[in-house]
Amino acid sequence: MSFRKYLFIAVFGIFLAGPLHAFARPLTGIVNASLPAVSMANFLTWTLQALDFPREPADCTLQFNRIPRGMRQTLCTAQAYDVLAIFGKSRNYSEFNKTITHGEALMVITTLLDKHEKTPVDAFKDVKSDGEKAAVMNAVALKWMVPVRANFFGVDRPLTGSEAMALLKAVSGQTAARYRETISVTVPVNSSVLPKQDLINAVWQLITRDFLKSDKISQEEAAYKAIEGLVDSLDDPYTNFFRPVSASDFSNQIKGEISGIGAQIEERKGEIVIVSPLPGSPAERAGLGAGDVILEANGISLTGMGAEKAVTYIRGERGSQVTLKIRRNGSEISVTCVRDVISIPEIQVKWHGDTAVVQLVQFGETTEKQIRTIFSDINQKHPRGIILDLRNNGGGLLSAADLVVSNFVPRGTVVAKVESRSETTEERTDGDPTVDPATKVVVLVNKASASASEIVAGALQDLDRATIVGTQTFGKGTVQEVIGFRTGEALKITIAEWLTPNGRKLEGIGVKPDVIIDTTDRDEQLQRALNILR
Repeated sequence: MSFRKYLFIAVFGIFLAGPLHAFARPLTGIVNASLPAVSMANFLTWTLQALDFPREPADCTLQFNRIPRGMRQTLCTAQAYDVLAIFGKSRNYSEFNKTITHGEALMVITTLLDKHEKTPVDAFKDVKSDGEKAAVMNAVALKWMVPVRANFFGVDRPLTGSEAMALLKAVSGQTAARYRETISVTVPVNSSVLPKQDLINAVWQLITRDFLKSDKISQEEAAYKAIEGLVDSLDDPYTNFFRPVSASDFSNQIKGEISGIGAQIEERKGEIVIVSPLPGSPAERAGLGAGDVILEANGISLTGMGAEKAVTYIRGERGSQVTLKIRRNGSEISVTCVRDVISIPEIQVKWHGDTAVVQLVQFGETTEKQIRTIFSDINQKHPRGIILDLRNNGGGLLSAADLVVSNFVPRGTVVAKVESRSETTEERTDGDPTVDPATKVVVLVNKASASASEIVAGALQDLDRATIVGTQTFGKGTVQEVIGFRTGEALKITIAEWLTPNGRKLEGIGVKPDVIIDTTDRDEQLQRALNILR
C-alpha cells in the first residue's frame, strides 16, 4: 500500500474518533468572489474545502471521461457523500465546467450536511423537484440564501462568486460552532518539496533585510518571478504559468473572446512565433502569417521574454496601434496592426452546391456545445460530401476534438492514445455518428493546423474516414492541462503525449496529407477537395 493511502487511513481514523469535521477554514483563501459565474467544479471544490470534509482517496471509480488530475479527489469525495447524483448521469466531465445554479448549490450543501429542516416552500413557483424543495427548506429555515421574490426563489439563476462566498459564509458560520477540535497531520518531507528551499528562504531574508533600495522590493513580483523561473526551467514551450490577467485572457480565448491583433502564438526556443492569424483579424489584414517570428512590439524586444509576458505588449486597447518587427524567411520587416476586440467565429458553415464546408477556427467551448448539432443538421440535407476546413486552426480542447471525430465514426472508436508518466489511455468517442457513413469527407490542413486539429486529421486519416488535403501540419503532439488557482492564477502544464489511433507520434512531425497541395492559394486547396468529392 502506498504512503498516500496509509496517510489517508490514519487521518480518517482520527476523524472517526472525534467529530466529523475540523474547523471550517477562512473563506477568503478559498472562494474567488470576483467570478461572474461559478462552475460546478469550483463550487464542489470550495465547499469541501470550506467545510473541511474528510477527503477520499483519488483512486475511486468514477463514471466520467477525461477528468483533470486535480479534480479526481474532489469528485471521489463528492461521490462518497452522494453529491454527484445531483448533476445527473452524464459521463462527460465537461458538464462540471458549466455554471452551477442557486438550486444546485443548495442541494450540494443539503446533501453534504444531511439537513432536513421543515418550512413551507409551496409559494415558490420555481421550486418543483423534491431535491429543490428539501434544499430550499433548509435555505429558508437556516437563512442560507434570500429568495428573489415572495413567490419566486430563483433556483435556476446562475451562482456568482460573491453569492457563493455569502452562501458558504452563512453555512460555515453555523457549522463551525459544532466543531470541537482541530486535527493537524505532519507529512514527511519527500522529493516533491521545493529544492534548495532553505537557500531560497535565506536569500529572500537577506534581500528584505539588507537590500539598499527597499522600495524596489515587491513580494508579489518576487513570488511570481520565482514561480515563472520554476516553470521556465522545464524548457517546455507549452507549459506556462499565467498571472491573473493572463489567466483571464487565456480563459476568454477558449470561450471565443480575445482582444488584440487576433493571432495565436507560441514560444519556440525563446522566440515568439505566430501559429495562425484568426480569419478577419487585424493580424490577417496586416499580412501576418504562420511561422512569422515577432521580434519586437513597439520597440520592445520580445526575445526570451516568454509568450505570456509578450502577449501583454502585443495586446492593447481597441483602436490603438502596435508596430511589430517580424522576421520572415530570413528577412526583417515592420508591420503595423490596429488592435481590435476579437470575437472568434468558431464555426462557419458554407455550401458549395451540394457539398458542405465546415470551417473550425479553434476547438473551444462553442465547438463542444454545437458541433454535433451542426453536423446532424448538415446530414439531414443529404450532402454529396463534407469538407472539414482546419487550416489555421491552432487547436484547443481535447474534448472538443473528440466530439468532432465522433460525428464520423462509430461510438467507442479510438480517437487518440494518450501516454502520461504513469499510464497509457485511449480517448474514445462517446456518441453515435451524426453523418451517414457513406458520405465522403475531406479535411483541409496547412502548417498552421496544430494540436487538436492534428488529433482530428490524424484520427480520420488512420481510420480511413477522410482524405487529408493541404500541407504538412504544425507538429504539436502533447497534451496540456490547465489548473486554476483560487487567487486567479493558472498553470498550463504538459501532462502527456498523444499518438494517433495507429500509434503514430506527431510531435515535431505533424500530419502528412494524402494529397499535398503546397500553395498559399486557399482556393486551389478547396477546389481540389471539391474535385475529390465529385
